[in-house]
Amino acid sequence: MKFSFISNNFRQEWLLHSSALFTWSLITYASLRNFELGFDLFWRSITFLSFIVLFFYNTDRDNNKSDNQTKAIVCIQVLIIWILISVDVYNLAPILLCLVSSQLPGLFTRFQSTIFLLVVNIGYYFILTVSDPSRGIISVAIIFLLQVFAYSTLDIVRREKEAREKISAINQELIATRFMLKTSTEKQERLRISRDLHDILGHQLTALSLNLEVSMHKVPDEYQDMLKDNLQQAKNVLHNVRGVVKEMRSEDQFDLVNALNELFEHLPNCQLSIEKPLNVNSLSLKYQLMYCLQEGISNGLRHGYASQFNITCQRNNNIVILQLIDNGNGFINNNAGSGLTGMKERLAEFNGSVELLNNDIKKSASGCTLMMTAEDSYDPKFSQ
Repeated sequence: MKFSFISNNFRQEWLLHSSALFTWSLITYASLRNFELGFDLFWRSITFLSFIVLFFYNTDRDNNKSDNQTKAIVCIQVLIIWILISVDVYNLAPILLCLVSSQLPGLFTRFQSTIFLLVVNIGYYFILTVSDPSRGIISVAIIFLLQVFAYSTLDIVRREKEAREKISAINQELIATRFMLKTSTEKQERLRISRDLHDILGHQLTALSLNLEVSMHKVPDEYQDMLKDNLQQAKNVLHNVRGVVKEMRSEDQFDLVNALNELFEHLPNCQLSIEKPLNVNSLSLKYQLMYCLQEGISNGLRHGYASQFNITCQRNNNIVILQLIDNGNGFINNNAGSGLTGMKERLAEFNGSVELLNNDIKKSASGCTLMMTAEDSYDPKFSQ
């Protein structure tokens, strides 16, 4: 993996972070340019530097932080700005509050963000009125409106981005669902055709062969050769029908890997990698695993916004262990939903189990792992 100092989040939102950096740089330069080298310049520089470091750390979603940690860092930034406001002779430090408001979308609700901004600006007002009561209201009102504007703009952008991601995930889920229905329909149609061939045509050809054999004992000798030819043709047709039925029900009829690759050919912006061959003997288990994998992929697209899926398969005697790993957002709790319950029901007849796990964050992984285990054996009814 190629190491990069700049995270993916900074690359995607480079305009936001670069504008924040330039704003901070101008305010820092204007606030410190008239200070001579000494203690005042040192501690003010450290304070400004601490703010921008906390800002970039907090806005980098690639690192793993809880909501409480993010909220605490936002509050620390507010305290730093209050300190800078109390010693700011140019009244430029309050502009940094706009950078704080840009971190609130998605962290708080609109109501909570409004309350938070009001509390921040009330503190700003009291700090400002200590030095100059006459300009407190106007200065606070201007900065407050700028914060509301910054928050509202970024909140709209965030909502539109989430809406696009949801639409994309829903579209991919619909494609996966359509493929599942197509696969299920094709399977049912093949089974219906094979049963019709066996039950209807096969039985009628068998009856025809018996009738021809009976007729051979009742017709004159001059028609014997013709009846033998007809009987042989009937037996040949019956043999061919049985061969077609056997082929339609054979183990090699359904290839799990090809079915998965065909599914991902219809999913835009999604990639699939299979590390080991999916060695499954039972045809019925293949179908059930395919349905479970399709459900897991659909959930990864819909809930985790995943774009990459990895499948591994291991065997322990007759036990198959299948893992579906994605790079999505993971999950907050592991309460079994209807999809997970349905997977468990599908694998119940194979003494199987299904488990959904978050990937190890300490190893810089993301997303979920869907682990399925089941007993595998040949299906006698399909191998005969």
